[in-house]
Amino acid sequence: MATDRLGSITAFIRVAELGSFAAAGRSLSISPSAVSKSVSRLEERLQLRLFQRTTRTLAMTDDGRLFFERCSTILKDLDQAEEDMLQRAARPSGLLRIEMPTALGRLRIIPMLGQLTSRFPELRIAATFADTLTDPIATGIDAVVRIGYPRDPRLMVKRVGTVKYITCASPAYLAVRGRPLTLEDLSQHDCVRRVSYDPPGFAPWRFKDVETGTPLERSVEGTLSCDSPDAMVDFGLAGSGLVQLHTYMAEPHIASGNLLEVLAPYAGDGPPISILFPSSKNLAPKVRAFIEFVTHVLDQRSATP
Repeated sequence: MATDRLGSITAFIRVAELGSFAAAGRSLSISPSAVSKSVSRLEERLQLRLFQRTTRTLAMTDDGRLFFERCSTILKDLDQAEEDMLQRAARPSGLLRIEMPTALGRLRIIPMLGQLTSRFPELRIAATFADTLTDPIATGIDAVVRIGYPRDPRLMVKRVGTVKYITCASPAYLAVRGRPLTLEDLSQHDCVRRVSYDPPGFAPWRFKDVETGTPLERSVEGTLSCDSPDAMVDFGLAGSGLVQLHTYMAEPHIASGNLLEVLAPYAGDGPPISILFPSSKNLAPKVRAFIEFVTHVLDQRSATP
């Protein structure tokens, strides 16, 4: 029954597109009379007339045009679903050009990237690094990893993780100045601030309300500031003050004991990590494999990187 229904709809679509039963029959490799009977059965089932027929003309009715628009969309979706499955079955191969933020790429993705090429030996990867959004369409890049909220209608966006903000300091600094226990204690500490250019000034530190989870911002004070994430880490390791880092930058140093986390209950979510790629009808297997790989890498230790 379902097969007969789909066949009738397909016959109707071909007649509507080609303008005659004969042309539709040639397209479907069946006789014009078989096409006519199939459309008639469809009209009987719908209890609607889809075509006005005369000996010389064939024209769609208003109901026919409405049904054609709906069915065309559905059949295109079916074709796309089939094509997606065929693409999924294909093995990733060829050159995959990717771009990543410097710190995130170097610390989290690059150390694991060999696993992807080991799994797919026919895949080759060319990786570049940038901390501002490159136009992947103009540069021919297949996929771009970005932190934040990119807005480009030409690009597809797949969220693969979330950044958290970790406040930390060296054991030497905390031994002298003590640990802050509440956000109010920050006023008693030397905080290394991040220089902001948009808007100009210093970026506030970000936290969450312990009871409600609501995002919070706090302006902090300190004698040192910089616009480099790597320099921020260096200031923290040198005992220059409290620093607030993205999770993936803090983790290795917390694991080694060179930095200690403070205000952990206040640690809040930051911006999302996403993969951007040019919009196209079919997602290339190599791009799909990279998306799945990065999602897995960022998910390995926790729900957030």
